Amino acid sequence: MVLNALNVPAPSVPEYEPYRTFTQDNVLDERTDAILARDVLAKKGMTLDQIGGILATQPVKAEVHHAADSSVDEFRKLASSHLGQSNHFVIVNYLRKAIGQEKGGHISPLAAYDGKSDRFLILDVARYKYPPVWVKTSELFDAMNTQDSDNENKT
Repeated sequence: MVLNALNVPAPSVPEYEPYRTFTQDNVLDERTDAILARDVLAKKGMTLDQIGGILATQPVKAEVHHAADSSVDEFRKLASSHLGQSNHFVIVNYLRKAIGQEKGGHISPLAAYDGKSDRFLILDVARYKYPPVWVKTSELFDAMNTQDSDNENKT
């Protein structure tokens, strides 16, 4: 979603011609296999650090921030600031059950921040299952600030 939203030249994809788009089939390759093998990704998903590494194989700048190294106030400030800038996006890795969804970790982009309600809009990549949802900043931060056993117990 984020790569397609950026002003980055996308590869040609025959089934979508004349449009060019990023898909998992043309993003995941031998370079990304060095970060996370595609067969492992299909079975286990990826960690925050792994998605940061995969994005680094593209002509974009990606920063990885772990919740434990921050605070809810710092997250609010940084994420809302990025969302307010052109061509800046925020992807969050969070524990779904912490916001009332199915168990397990999940990665999705944020679409907006509403200062009056202090909520972020999550655009779920599994939109067939979970529509976009507004989540209180403190609840989202708490869901991000959970240990990931697949990532050396980092948040």
